[in-house]
Amino acid sequence: MKNTIIIVTILFALSFSLKTNAQTDSINVKNLSRSEIVKLDYNQLLALPFEDLMFIANKMGISIDELLEMSLTVSSKTSLKTRETPGIVSIITSEDIKTSGARDLIDIFQTLPGFNFGYDVDGIIGLSARGNWGHEGKILVLVDGLEMNEGLYTTYQFGNHFPVDQIERIEVIRGPGSSLYGGYAELGVINIITKSAYTIDGAEIYATAGTFSDIHSRSSGGLNFGKAYKNFVVDLKGFYGSGKRTNQRFVDFYGDLYTPGDDYFDYQTVNINLGLKYKDLESRFIFDDYIPNATGYDAPERNRFHGIYGLLKYNINASSKLKIQPTISYKNQVPFWFNNLDWPYKRSYEQYNGSLDLVYQPTEKLDIIGGVIYKYELAKDKLSDPDETFYNGKKDISFNTVSVYFQGTYKSKFANLFIGARYDSHSEAGNNISPRIGLTKAYKKFHYKLLYSNAFRTPSIENINLNLDIKPEKTNVVELELGYKLNENMFLTSNLFYILINDPIVYTLDVENDTENYENYKKTGTQGVEVQYLAKYSKWSLDLSYSYYSAKNLNEVIPYSVEIDGDLNENLLKGSPQHKFTLKGTYNFNENISVAPSMAYLGERYGYIFDDQSQSKFDPALLLNAFILYKNLAFKNLDLGIGIYNILDQNYQIIQPYGDFESAEAPYPTGGIEFTVKLGYRF
Repeated sequence: MKNTIIIVTILFALSFSLKTNAQTDSINVKNLSRSEIVKLDYNQLLALPFEDLMFIANKMGISIDELLEMSLTVSSKTSLKTRETPGIVSIITSEDIKTSGARDLIDIFQTLPGFNFGYDVDGIIGLSARGNWGHEGKILVLVDGLEMNEGLYTTYQFGNHFPVDQIERIEVIRGPGSSLYGGYAELGVINIITKSAYTIDGAEIYATAGTFSDIHSRSSGGLNFGKAYKNFVVDLKGFYGSGKRTNQRFVDFYGDLYTPGDDYFDYQTVNINLGLKYKDLESRFIFDDYIPNATGYDAPERNRFHGIYGLLKYNINASSKLKIQPTISYKNQVPFWFNNLDWPYKRSYEQYNGSLDLVYQPTEKLDIIGGVIYKYELAKDKLSDPDETFYNGKKDISFNTVSVYFQGTYKSKFANLFIGARYDSHSEAGNNISPRIGLTKAYKKFHYKLLYSNAFRTPSIENINLNLDIKPEKTNVVELELGYKLNENMFLTSNLFYILINDPIVYTLDVENDTENYENYKKTGTQGVEVQYLAKYSKWSLDLSYSYYSAKNLNEVIPYSVEIDGDLNENLLKGSPQHKFTLKGTYNFNENISVAPSMAYLGERYGYIFDDQSQSKFDPALLLNAFILYKNLAFKNLDLGIGIYNILDQNYQIIQPYGDFESAEAPYPTGGIEFTVKLGYRF
C-alpha cells in the first residue's frame, strides 16, 4: 500500500503541473469542409461537445448515431461498419473496460468467445484461439499500429503486462488476417488503440491497489496526458505496476514447491507511450519493460521482456480519391532475458520496416487498398560465451522479407465483395501467397458474412535456428456469420468456423538428450460455433456468449492431443475447454453509480498434473467477478471503483497446451479471491 500512496502522490503532482502549463485550441467545426469532416477520427468526434456533433451531422445530412457509429480498420484498413467489415470482430471500448473493472488483458479476453489461456514456460502465459494454441506467431498484437510480438519466438506475454487504462478501444479479429498483416496474423489480430489527445484533452491519473485474502496482490499507477494545439497534437501515457500473480502454491513435476512468499510469482511492468502529430505527419514511440518471475530455479529468476518501438508515417491526400501513406517503423527487443548461471539467455532482435500503403476510391461503390513492405530482421547473441552462436556459426544473423498486398472492395445493393491477397518473399523461408475472399452485407435487421482466407506463419529466427529444414505453416479458414437485430438495442449473432493448419510448427523437447527442436507436423485445426447475444440500454446492458470447438478429423499433432485412459480423444485439444460460456453485464443505478458482474464458465480441460504420468481431467471452472464504479465521488471527475474477482475462490490453473509428461510444465496457478480499489481523476 505504501507503493500505491507514493505513485498517487507523484501522479497528482505531475498532472497538476501539466494542467497549469497546457492550453488547447479546440476544433472550430463551423469552418470545417465536408472533406475535413470525413478525416476526423472517432476519438476526435467523441471529444466534441454535443452541439458541435449536431452541427456536423446536419451538415453531412446524417444522424448523430450514424456519425458516431463505430467503424473498424483492423480487418480492412478502410473504415467499415462493424456488421459489414470482412472479419469476425469483437470491439471493447474504454467505457467497457472502465465499468467492468478489468485488471488486465486476461480479464478482457476471458469474457470473449473463442479465447483461452495456456501456460508456456518460465512464468509466461499465452493465448489460444478457438482451441488452437496461438502463442508462437499465430496471433498478431498491435498497439497504435506497432507490432508487439517479440521477434525471436514471435510470442506475446499476457498477465498484468499491458496497462488497460490507456486503452481507447480494442478491435479483435477472431480469424486470420495474414493477407493484410503478414505471418503473425494466422489465427487472429488484436488491435489495441490507446487514448488520443482528443479523447484525453488534458490529463488523467489512475491507481490500483489489490489484495488476495492473505497477501498483497498488486500496486499500479499511471498518467494519461493529451492536448491539441492548432496543427500540433501530443499524447503521453505512462504506467508502472508490480505485484504477485497468485497466492496459490505451485508444485512442479520434480516435486519442488514454490510459494508466493518466495517471490517466484512477482512481476513488474513499465510502459511509456508517446505520440506526436504535426499536420499530416505522425510519430509514435513506445517503451515496454515486462518482468514476470519464473519458477523452476533455486531462486526466483527475472524473465525479462524489454522492448523499444518507434513509428513515423505521413498521410498524403493526393486527391479526393487517392490517399498515400509512407511509413517507417523500428523495434528493438530483448525477450526471454535470463541471467541464470546454468541457463543464461540474452539475444536481441531488431526490425526495420518500411512500407508504402495506398487507398484508392474511384467511386462510392469501389475502393482498392494495397501496399509494398520491406522488412529487415537482425538478431544478436549478447552473451560472451563463444559457443553461443546461431546456426551460421556467428553471433548475429539477419533475414529480409519483401511483401506486396492488395484488397478490392465492391459495394452493391445485395453484397459487399472483398477480394485480396498477400505475397511474401522471405530470404530464408521462401515465398508465400495468402488469398482472401469474402461477401458481407447488412440490411435493416439482418446481416451476413461469408469469408474464406488462406493464412500462413513464417518460421521465426529461433524456429529456423533450431531446424534449418523448418517450413512455413499454412492455414485455410472458412467462416460464416449470421446476425439479426432484434430491435434497436438487441443483437444476436452466430458464426461457424473451420480451421485447417497444414505443416504446423510445433515445439518439442528431447529430455534425455536435453535438446530443443521445432518440427513440422502434418496438420491440426478445429471446427465449431460461436453465439453471442448483446443488449444495450441506458439503464443496463448484457453480453452473453457461447463457444464450442472440435478437433475431430483435423488434429494429427501428438503434443496437442488429449489421451484418456490410453486412448486418444479426437475431439479435444490439450489445455482448451471445448465449451465456454461468458456473461458480462452492467446496471446503472443512476448516472454516477454502476455495478458490473461478469462470468466465465470453462468446461472440462485436459493436461498433465503432478504425480500422474497420464493426462488428467481438470474440472469445469466458474470464474465470477463484480465491480462497482462510483463516478464523481465527492467532487467532479474523481472516480472510485471497488472490485471482487474469483468470488467463488476457484482453484483455476492454466494448463500447458502442448508437450508430453517428460517435457511438459505443470499447470500454473492463478490467484484466489482478490479485492481491488481503483482511483481515477480527470483534469
